[in-house]
Amino acid sequence: MSEEQQQLLQRIHTEQQLTDSNITLLQQRLELVQAYLTNFRAGLMVLDEIEGRKEGEEMLMNVGGSIFVQAKLVDPSKVTRSIGSGIRIEQSSEAAKTAVQEQTTRLEKQYESMAEEYQKLIARSSVLNAQFQQLAAQVQGQEAAPPSQGE
Repeated sequence: MSEEQQQLLQRIHTEQQLTDSNITLLQQRLELVQAYLTNFRAGLMVLDEIEGRKEGEEMLMNVGGSIFVQAKLVDPSKVTRSIGSGIRIEQSSEAAKTAVQEQTTRLEKQYESMAEEYQKLIARSSVLNAQFQQLAAQVQGQEAAPPSQGE
């Protein structure tokens, strides 16, 4: 194997490892964003469910994980919403619904962008793998060929 081929194999291998690492990280981020989207959509469903309900009305409230509790609505026009870092605010149901819809829209756009990047990385990984395999086959072919006679 020539020095140039060895360097090229090493460069392709290094780039392939970096690409694979980025694919793994991006996949984890996609899963995290998907979890947030699922959570926000569940919240919107609950807000939709309490919309139009009256004070004192009883209902089954989804608390996550397919678990429901019997709840009595004290004031269905107001909700307490987490805004991050352990901070919660009280808002009207409509304001909370609007805020969550906006967050969901932003997350969906972020997810789409990340999914596109993920597909590009997958394609790049495939190209790198093909290049590596082709170069490795060439090197093996050269090493397997009998030495030529100079006479």
